[in-house]
Amino acid sequence: MLRYKVKTLATLFLISIQFVGTAFAQSIYPNKSMRIVVGYPPGGTADQLARVLSEGVGKILGQNVIVENRPGANGNLAADFVAKSPADGYTLLMTAPGPVSVNMHVYPSLPFDPKTAFAPIARVAIAPLVLVVNKQLPVQNLKELLAYAKANPSKASYASQGNASSGHLAMELLKSRTALQAEHVPYKGSSPALNDLLAGHVLMMFDNTTSSLPQVRSGNLKAIAIAEDKRIAAAPDIPTVAESGYEGFSATPWFGLVTTAGTPNLVIQKWVASIHEVLKNPTIKDRFAQSGVDLVFDTPEAFSYYIESESRKWKEVVRISGARAD
Repeated sequence: MLRYKVKTLATLFLISIQFVGTAFAQSIYPNKSMRIVVGYPPGGTADQLARVLSEGVGKILGQNVIVENRPGANGNLAADFVAKSPADGYTLLMTAPGPVSVNMHVYPSLPFDPKTAFAPIARVAIAPLVLVVNKQLPVQNLKELLAYAKANPSKASYASQGNASSGHLAMELLKSRTALQAEHVPYKGSSPALNDLLAGHVLMMFDNTTSSLPQVRSGNLKAIAIAEDKRIAAAPDIPTVAESGYEGFSATPWFGLVTTAGTPNLVIQKWVASIHEVLKNPTIKDRFAQSGVDLVFDTPEAFSYYIESESRKWKEVVRISGARAD
């Protein structure tokens, strides 16, 4: 009996020491540099957001936050790296819909499970897509564009940034809601797709506002509709797809921070509070708004629900369209 009591007390002591040690480690977090991993090349929206947050959060938490770009496989390489990192809050992922809501439906397999690999922290921005056409095309709105495509089937093609990209899936969603029939022409990124649209080699495309709005403002492209449920401040004269007769249509790329599953909640809450503080800065808001990017803030719980709802939506679009990644 005495031996049993001693063994029990020793076990409880070890558990308490482990608990105290973990709690202490969380209380002094962070005590070294942190990093935000971005699954896309430098210069894009995800990269810009990561750098703004790294600077702001770093000042608030008193440690350097390094931005590390690991592009490839629609964000899967970076996501896999973070999924396999220690669950200590020192490695985060700036994610778009792909790694957590889309790629599981367009790749035959992934090296991580998006449903269990990550702990959501906050959605931080939305970057609405705009449907654009060549300036020479004799259409002014979505109704006229659909009619033109129907009357000219040999010319009905659309560009995208690549197979299973946001522009590809947004157009497939539009096709599922309309009678549009158009051939998909995938490119390796937005720039070559835009170049061929400007040259008149393709009829239309859904592109991000950061690259398309300058072309619209210069008169090189026509903006037909915004793929969001409301107009955007950067281009309030462009109607939404919903306004054009397709209620509820929304195909909006977004960005958010997640970290490795199992990260202590106290650590996550430190990030949540810091991100919220940074995103309240009106100068930062205005800077992104000028290019059509709206800063938002979701709690971890709301972000988790949003990720799941996006996954359900794009799963259905992929099922109908048969879209697959390269």
